[in-house]
Amino acid sequence: MAKVLLLGQSGQLASELRLTAPTSIELKVLSYADFCCLTDTALKQLFICFSPDWVINAVAYNLVDQAELYPERAIAGNFYLVQKLQKLCVLTKSKLLHISTDYVFDGLANIPYMEHDQSQPINQYGKSKREAELWLLQEYADSSVVIRTSWLYSAYGSNFVKTMLKLMQTKEMLQMVQDQQGSPCWAYGLSCVIWHLISTKVVTSGIYHWADSGYCSRYEFALAIQALGLTLDLLSHKAQIVAVDSGHFAQAAMRPRFSALDSTLLRNTLSLPVLSWQEQLERALRSFSAVQVN
Repeated sequence: MAKVLLLGQSGQLASELRLTAPTSIELKVLSYADFCCLTDTALKQLFICFSPDWVINAVAYNLVDQAELYPERAIAGNFYLVQKLQKLCVLTKSKLLHISTDYVFDGLANIPYMEHDQSQPINQYGKSKREAELWLLQEYADSSVVIRTSWLYSAYGSNFVKTMLKLMQTKEMLQMVQDQQGSPCWAYGLSCVIWHLISTKVVTSGIYHWADSGYCSRYEFALAIQALGLTLDLLSHKAQIVAVDSGHFAQAAMRPRFSALDSTLLRNTLSLPVLSWQEQLERALRSFSAVQVN
């Protein structure tokens, strides 16, 4: 039985990981607040006593615009945290699985990014996440796995899909960005991939991408959410959705115009099926209708 320490409790990915954990996993969950409150001595004792085989870091400072105004917060939550985790993992020779982001890329590509493509983040959030990747590649390369994901959504936590459903239910008209494209990813699917990775022991280190197959603009994503929401009775009426360019909104941080991820490497390594973002969105929204979304 593998021992896994999960950092993160109520976020969308952490919630899905807790719910989908296999019976073959002995899971210990540590919230970000508890992690920050514990002294270095207490954290060392916790790691040594539990002695995890894997540590999953499912927390991040992901307030992209706030990170531009307060870059030290992004560095603390996305880099120093990983640095501290890595040093704790050394004590117990634990493998560290860290979640990163498509925002490590500049968005100038026109085909989905692969793992070896040059990363050139254009905002403070992306820079802080890239710094964490570089640290792990330098200090813990043989015992760390980085999974970059994008446009994550779930029935839990805060995300684009839940926000859209709420706005579509209360607004008559929405303006959606048409010049930013990326790959949506259902957090449930990512959680299943993570548990499969840990259970099969095929992947032990390196950087990988995971998102649902294909890509779309925020505008196209919103249209798909509304169409399915109406079909599944998650919405009671149809709102008008208007396409606009990103310059229409004043935002502190630049966003990559194109940040779709190519997940072929991890999909082939783990022998996983190709599932489009449209298929996964429908499955996700069907599950939304079956549970109380929080």
